[in-house]
Amino acid sequence: MKFPSLTQLQTDGKNAAFRFPFSLLFGVLAAALSIYLIDSEPTDKLWLLNLLLTFALGIPLYFCIDVLAEKNKFNTLQRQISWLIGLVFLGLIYLSFPAEDTFSNTRVPYIRYAIYNLAIHLMVAFLPYFGSDNQERFWNYNRILFTRLITGVYYSLVLVIGISLALLAIDALFDANIDGKIYPQIFTLTIGIFNTWFFLAGIPRSFENEVSLDDYPKGLKIFTQFILIPLLLVYLCILYFYGAKIIITGDWPKGIVTYMIVAISVLGIFTNLLLYPYQTWKESDWIKTFHRGYYLALIPLVILLFLAIGIRIQDYGLTVNRYIITLMGFWLAFISLYFSFGAKNIKIIPLSLSIFMILASFGPWGMFSLSERIQRNRLSEILTENNILINDKIQQEVKWDIGQNGNLKPQVELRTKSLPREDMNEVNSILQYLEDYHGMENIYPWFEQDLKTLLDKSKDSLTNPTPLPSKLVIESMNLTYVSYYDMQSSSEYYKELTLVVEPDFQLTISGYDYMRHITVGAGNQREESFADRKYHVTLGKDNKAILILKWAEGSITIDCSDYLKDLLNQYGSGYHTIPSEELVIIRNKNDLEIKLQISSVTITNSGDELMLQSLEGFLLVKEISER
Repeated sequence: MKFPSLTQLQTDGKNAAFRFPFSLLFGVLAAALSIYLIDSEPTDKLWLLNLLLTFALGIPLYFCIDVLAEKNKFNTLQRQISWLIGLVFLGLIYLSFPAEDTFSNTRVPYIRYAIYNLAIHLMVAFLPYFGSDNQERFWNYNRILFTRLITGVYYSLVLVIGISLALLAIDALFDANIDGKIYPQIFTLTIGIFNTWFFLAGIPRSFENEVSLDDYPKGLKIFTQFILIPLLLVYLCILYFYGAKIIITGDWPKGIVTYMIVAISVLGIFTNLLLYPYQTWKESDWIKTFHRGYYLALIPLVILLFLAIGIRIQDYGLTVNRYIITLMGFWLAFISLYFSFGAKNIKIIPLSLSIFMILASFGPWGMFSLSERIQRNRLSEILTENNILINDKIQQEVKWDIGQNGNLKPQVELRTKSLPREDMNEVNSILQYLEDYHGMENIYPWFEQDLKTLLDKSKDSLTNPTPLPSKLVIESMNLTYVSYYDMQSSSEYYKELTLVVEPDFQLTISGYDYMRHITVGAGNQREESFADRKYHVTLGKDNKAILILKWAEGSITIDCSDYLKDLLNQYGSGYHTIPSEELVIIRNKNDLEIKLQISSVTITNSGDELMLQSLEGFLLVKEISER
């Protein structure tokens, strides 16, 4: 690597300041604001973070504007107009962010920001050659950008590490008590100003340079041929073996495979881009073969991607993340077919990806509108099937008051109901997703009470925290709130379920000869005397899902395994209040009619081991014939 002289660095730096003034300015502003945020105490001023993101976006945006102005030879007025348009765009981005950190904030503005940031960086790659057919000049320009970026990051890290070690030495030798905040401040200062300035100083003024075999960086060739390509082949083999496993076993593909396919496909496309000039040189026929073969090999993986993401969408509906994976699948399908049929225009790669991402960021077809609409419809269907939502109105809605301490209290005693486990988890999952990504504005009209106003008026404190919007909505439906952690744990090896009957239940004892209150459980295994009672219930020693009814003349066993499994399948895990008729076990054995009315029960399931931890209720026995 040839190191530039100080004079050359000074000249290049001065030229970069005149060529890209706004990119450099926003780099300085971003670094200065970062230093301020690191130095200041933690603050809830979200607008400062939003401003930092806006400054960071201004660096690549104005680089695009200035490069495009140079390429098209803008006059002074045209360049000033383009700068003004850039400022308006940045202003709109800043205004799209939430002004304060409140419960109504969603991830959408920041996801849209990330999309535009990616699109602008892709524009950096193709805008100077938009409308040009010269592929080698386009590749050489991007090669310079790539190597300049890598070199700048390398120099910046060396500079940060060197200064930091010097400060550590001063602190250790002279007891200088250097504030620890200075180290991240050095990093942000170096990345924001030095790295930006260094990168801009290496941008060529001419866009007409081509590359020859002698000009191709040897280090880049070695890195690509002996590191990237072998890794890529290993990853492709893994995915193909996984596809074969699916065909042989009939096991549906796992969701994580979609992310792996996208990552490996992008790595392969990047590898082919690095080797593009070799496709035009006679010395590298094997690279031409690799280029054509790779895109053909990509087609089965894209089919696997659609299969995997299609299963997830069918089971759980469309979300922003699944939309992006699906979008990447369509883009990969387009790219693989485009190059498989012999096309060679590599500009289509950044151009098509930026178009795909921008078009998906707005409109009724966009990732935000479409995913919200689909999830809301799924929620409506589940609630309608369970007679909770009728004619877009929640039935038996729980009303709330604001207490003296500013906390929300139900107007009547809160007795939440439970749905079948799958439906209950789906309702909770959908509402928590809507809260995170889209907000609840399209859910609130289902309720008579204005839940949004209640949340706004409730006071947040350590003793009375404002409830999550999703929790308030679920409990206002008179349903049980299940946190994300509980939903995850309910699908793992360990589950714990506690069921309690409604407190006003009535016990019917007519027709039975004997009744007594019982309490059994895994921690209560001692034998008791039968002197003062005719029947006694205990838990099986070997099988913790079996009850044993004993009396003086004998005993019978009551296998509760299937019953307990049904409860776990229906209610999952957590704490639920349910009607008394759902907690009844009836058996007829040995001329006895046995009824066990349960008032509370706790069940655990670890792997395949089902255990009755505790059971409390009433035992009723009818003696059908005399003994």
